[in-house]
Amino acid sequence: MVRRVLLLLLLGIGLQISLKAQTIDTVHIIMPYGSDTTCPGIQLNFSATHTTPSDTVIAYHWYTNTTYTGVSIDSFHTTALSDGDSVYCWLVYRNILGVLDSVRSATIIIHRSSSIAPRVAISLIVGSNPGCAGHLLKFLALPVNGGDSTLFQWYINSIPVAGEDSITFSRIFSAGDTVSCQMISNSLCSAPFNDTVMSPGIPVIHDSLTAAISIIVARNPICAGSHDTFYATTANTGYGYSLSWYVDSTLIPAALGPTYPTDSLVNHDLVYCILNAPDACVINHTTVSNPITMTVISLAATSAYAVLTAGSNPGCLDSPVTFVGHFLNFSHTQPPVYTWYVNGLPVLAGDSVLTRYYLNNDILTYKVYDTSGGCFALDTVRSPGIVMLRDSTPATPLLSLIGDLLVVNNGGHYKWYLDSTLIPGAINQTYHPGPLGGYYFVIKDSAGCPSLPSNVIYIALTSVKNIQTGGLTVYPNPTSGKLNMDWGQVKAKMSIDVYDMTGKIVDHEVFLNASGSQANLSQLPAGEYFIEVADQDGNKGKFKITKTQ
Repeated sequence: MVRRVLLLLLLGIGLQISLKAQTIDTVHIIMPYGSDTTCPGIQLNFSATHTTPSDTVIAYHWYTNTTYTGVSIDSFHTTALSDGDSVYCWLVYRNILGVLDSVRSATIIIHRSSSIAPRVAISLIVGSNPGCAGHLLKFLALPVNGGDSTLFQWYINSIPVAGEDSITFSRIFSAGDTVSCQMISNSLCSAPFNDTVMSPGIPVIHDSLTAAISIIVARNPICAGSHDTFYATTANTGYGYSLSWYVDSTLIPAALGPTYPTDSLVNHDLVYCILNAPDACVINHTTVSNPITMTVISLAATSAYAVLTAGSNPGCLDSPVTFVGHFLNFSHTQPPVYTWYVNGLPVLAGDSVLTRYYLNNDILTYKVYDTSGGCFALDTVRSPGIVMLRDSTPATPLLSLIGDLLVVNNGGHYKWYLDSTLIPGAINQTYHPGPLGGYYFVIKDSAGCPSLPSNVIYIALTSVKNIQTGGLTVYPNPTSGKLNMDWGQVKAKMSIDVYDMTGKIVDHEVFLNASGSQANLSQLPAGEYFIEVADQDGNKGKFKITKTQ
């Protein structure tokens, strides 16, 4: 059984062992012909080949008897092997997905002997036999235990050919010639065998040839516009043959060799190749290959878009927004890869739903990347950018009690609350409290973003006498400084308090036995103020005024 395995190695076939039987990743190692059994101390040469070109080879690790040799290239040369030693190779590579992986070759068992019979065989390496008359043939000698200074002599019809003493022999032969080669070995372990041996002879046969051609294609079906390549294999062509490629009976002038690369095929195109073999010894000078009917799949128009499902835009900075990504015409059997971007930077991958907070003018996009290998106009698409319009949360407002009037310190849209219950219809900047309890309010800005609740003012007394203000005149309003108050013919003791919007008294004046007064507000900054007028009986009246610059 061991000898049969070694024979396969000698023929250059190479055996493979893969740790991952489900993949095609393999590494082959081979020894040259004739090195199955060697003399002790003779250098042995091994070479390794990885079978998946798309992978990135990192290193070939050679082992003898399960011990790493330190050699990490694709060939291994050594004189240190003994009879029964083993050799194999571990390949370390990175596959097409970028994942680090490894695979092990077959194991070659080494055979050493101190007495090996020399022998030689020959092989045709150029031309064909049987073949046409007048065609060059080239033979190669394959020595076994020939030593390091092997001598060769080539023979035709058992007659040595002068000057032909290299490892190869080429010429135009006559029909019926028999080619053979003599080898003289200088190997130290050839004794007690004869060191001069003759190869078996190969008769040269001249005969008519029947040309043949077949073609295969790299991929079928393919996507429209995809690159594809056709390959032609010929036999018995004789000298001077040529190839012509056709698509639906139309000659492709630029395709003259054994390959036809193209990216212009359409569905149902019929591709074939014609072999033209003018050599006189070829029976059929024109031969048509097998035809290949192409299936070309149209490209689907793909797109991606995002739909807002929770939250709002425009909206508030402190409010989350949820988008759901959608796509059109991608594969549903093998979903694509999703990635969300904000301002061009990835924020979430692998999920079609995104919930997050945004800054004003953030730009949201949704990318879809196909993994199915289907036929798409674009295998990667992005949704149109969505500009997020966000408004800041209004500053927390201040509530003041001016006399019996609740006053808000800044403008906006108001919602008043009594003991956490919304007061229907209370939407103004001021509010006259009714029932006893805790009052506060919330402001919403123009974008609808609510502030935090204001401070709470607890009202325990609401019964306050009001001045009859029908005869009280306050002017001008707005005013740039001077403010006149006139309460007609009645003379009374009156006090005047000026409040800012925070409830702070900024001016106080008292008038005795007067029917009017004038307040000077020139020193106050521009803004809104409340004027509270009170008489000696405790009656009060309030007026809202605007101070200009």
